[in-house]
Amino acid sequence: MNSSELSSLLCRSFCEEITVRNVPSGLAISTAFSDASGDRISFYAVETNDGWRLEDDGDYLAGLIARDVPIMDGIRSTLLDGILAEGGAHWDQETFEIRSETVEKSRLSSQIVPFLSSLVRVRDLELLSRENVRSTFREDFLSQSRERLEDFIIVDEEGPVTRDFSEFPPDLVFRPKAELGRYPAAIYLINSNDKLNEALLAWQEMQIQNRSDFKVIGVIEDAEMKGISRKKFQRAQNRRLPMPIFRGDEDSAVSMVAKEMGLTSVH
Repeated sequence: MNSSELSSLLCRSFCEEITVRNVPSGLAISTAFSDASGDRISFYAVETNDGWRLEDDGDYLAGLIARDVPIMDGIRSTLLDGILAEGGAHWDQETFEIRSETVEKSRLSSQIVPFLSSLVRVRDLELLSRENVRSTFREDFLSQSRERLEDFIIVDEEGPVTRDFSEFPPDLVFRPKAELGRYPAAIYLINSNDKLNEALLAWQEMQIQNRSDFKVIGVIEDAEMKGISRKKFQRAQNRRLPMPIFRGDEDSAVSMVAKEMGLTSVH
């Protein structure tokens, strides 16, 4: 088999799986690629006053939002925008449709492959590795906390809770605004045994030093605790480390943090 024969076979195989039909807005295109449900990935070529553009039906991104997958901000939002930009596309935050730029009819065919590539790649948002999902924990917790507590706290993403406690660096420090006169909190975001150990060591050191000028709080990512030993969790719980569980009850978890800090006016 030579290169021409292989090229012909590949083109035939690819094209045989593509169907195009007329619809009121233009053309409906069904491809050879499928999503996790087994449905073929499809999109439309839509004629406008300025030319033609490609777009999907908006169901995919709307479905992510309905399943509480955060695509409006944080790491997933950055990934989504980057994937689409590489294919010359963007998404409409009102209709949730993924769209290409509008081009002349003669240029439409050159848009199809990069646009389809974007539609395929964007499905990976549902298949983020656990490491990437873990990294969204910080983003999601920060977003929720800022939304609920912006009038009450200043977020410190760098320093220790106090200078003389720098051996136990937290993931975040929440400092109450000066006029409130409450307690700063060293926040440890826990989704592994190592992170739980860090939080527990800080808590125990705080107890040993009999410190009352700040709080130590360990925020558990989710109730499944797949990366956390039940025995280690029990040990931390029995030593009274405050450990709200974030996923699935985000408001209450942030409220517990506020309560530990003495911010009783947060509802």
